[in-house]
Amino acid sequence: MNVSTRFFSDRPKLNLSIDILMFLLLMPVAGLGFLIKYVLLPGIQRNERYGSNAGLEFLGMGRHQWGTIHLILSIIFLSLLVLHILFHWKMIAGIFRKILPQKAVRRITACTVVISGLIMITFPLFISPVQVPHEPEYRNRDITGRAQPAFQGTQPGIVPASGNADSNVMDQEPSALSHSFDSEEYEISGKLTLQSVADKYQVPPEKICSDLKIPATLAGERLGRLKKSYPFTMDDVRESISKYKRDTK
Repeated sequence: MNVSTRFFSDRPKLNLSIDILMFLLLMPVAGLGFLIKYVLLPGIQRNERYGSNAGLEFLGMGRHQWGTIHLILSIIFLSLLVLHILFHWKMIAGIFRKILPQKAVRRITACTVVISGLIMITFPLFISPVQVPHEPEYRNRDITGRAQPAFQGTQPGIVPASGNADSNVMDQEPSALSHSFDSEEYEISGKLTLQSVADKYQVPPEKICSDLKIPATLAGERLGRLKKSYPFTMDDVRESISKYKRDTK
């Protein structure tokens, strides 16, 4: 009998090894949860602390990449947990019989636990998300989510906010309103490629590349990756699209 065979036949050592692995996996699972929640901040919190259009990374990866690693570690942990339960099944069944001596009650309880667990782990596969505006809703808001005045200061053609809000908007120059709002409607994120954004809004990719000072050969790259090498923001992409729309009217 070789070493590996002896190890797997020695149930106490095998159980201890599984328990140690589960502990070592649980720690990074919790740590990555803290990293995603409190360090790689999302949306409003990120913009409040670091300024708008700031991208946060750790070891060259953003919160979505770390979220993928978090998921993989969770799946491994779940697999070890199932293995742990199988190796301790006789003990678990014995304790279960002592706690619930009635067979019918045991069956109902066991079915309830199993079905509840299956629902909780598989429900994301059977639901559809609600589509809501993402990036634009973070603008002009503070960390509490309260809307801030859309127009401040003394910008040309903009009437300072006072009195009736509707009348102020009506008094503003149409050109200023167009410039302020027309770029807000474009949904742009770092996950999209420059080419896909150009196709979506029917703008020549060469035009966006020219405005952002990016080689046209990189149109197939994701905007999030391009931002690391070229000094532009998502607002610059929106402004390029908006400018092209205005010029071609």
